[in-house]
Amino acid sequence: MFDSRHYVPILKWKRAEQGALETLNMENKKYITPLIQFVMPKQKNPQEQLEDIVKRFEKQTPQIPEKIVEVWGNTSIFVDFSLLFTTELKVKSLNSILKEENKFKTILIPVIYLNDDCEIKEAAYSLVKENRNGMCLRLICSDFSDLLKLNQNITELISSAGLAEKDVDLLVDIKETEKNGNKYIKYFDLSQKIPNLLKWRTFIFASGAFPEDLSQCKIDEENLIPRLDWKIWKNRVDSKKLQRKPAFADYTIQHPIYKEASQFFPPTTSIKYTLENEWLIMKGERQKFDKYLASAALLVNDKRFYGENFSDGDKYIAEKAKHFPVYMKNPAIKGTGSTETWLRAGINHHLVLVAHWVANLP
Repeated sequence: MFDSRHYVPILKWKRAEQGALETLNMENKKYITPLIQFVMPKQKNPQEQLEDIVKRFEKQTPQIPEKIVEVWGNTSIFVDFSLLFTTELKVKSLNSILKEENKFKTILIPVIYLNDDCEIKEAAYSLVKENRNGMCLRLICSDFSDLLKLNQNITELISSAGLAEKDVDLLVDIKETEKNGNKYIKYFDLSQKIPNLLKWRTFIFASGAFPEDLSQCKIDEENLIPRLDWKIWKNRVDSKKLQRKPAFADYTIQHPIYKEASQFFPPTTSIKYTLENEWLIMKGERQKFDKYLASAALLVNDKRFYGENFSDGDKYIAEKAKHFPVYMKNPAIKGTGSTETWLRAGINHHLVLVAHWVANLP
């Protein structure tokens, strides 16, 4: 489906992420295949029961395929159900969403794990046979504890699905990138030992280096966080000893471990701006939305700003920077933007930047 000059961003299926994808132009989309992870609706309050949250998600499910086409179009996209709360809900959602793909003429590729429950695997295998779009096998760190067993499990899974390696996208996802980079290097090298690596439809290596929170960043100071996953990936794919170069995958400007509880804690009004090898963090305070405008005004005058024509996210930042002096004269006119719109802008900029660098690698 694609080679190592391709980018696989891993995104939650939430409004900010949807907006970031929707505003990409076709040139950027050529080098991107997103992996979207469905998540439960935001809990209305701490007292809301699990069954009520599940019902709300099930009510939204029939609209998801059409929304995916609206956001992404008719090209391939990976769909992951692992963050949903129950096996029953995962199976129901798999069937509901993937059975609609022919109606909307889109290509939805289900993501399966080796340790998924049998009901999930069987539902996926049935849909794969019906839709004939193949599937994605997502390996995690614990899968590599015994390479012989891993190889046996992989062989058994693709055989049970009635597929061959050429029908399957292989994704190795180690989640967090440790600060010293040893974890990334360890599993990157282990992934090269997977049998028949050249036969898989695609080969992708994923990790996330963005921190869980910005507690180590300082307000009103420049904060640079190394994009360690990107730096190590570039270094490793330059090696001539690789059996196969993987495509790059990351979690954009979000921590790779999703925590439902974080929805009750409003984030700081901080701009997270991706540079080639670092993230520039312009940290604000919780609920101080005017800080977004002040930071934007500084950012657009920074030589590292890519310019308002670089991406839709950059255009948004530039517009808010222009709005800053107007707002300061009369805050009643509003227009600071919200946590959602600033996250959308930051992710969109990140997507365009990474797609650009990946596509232009030597």
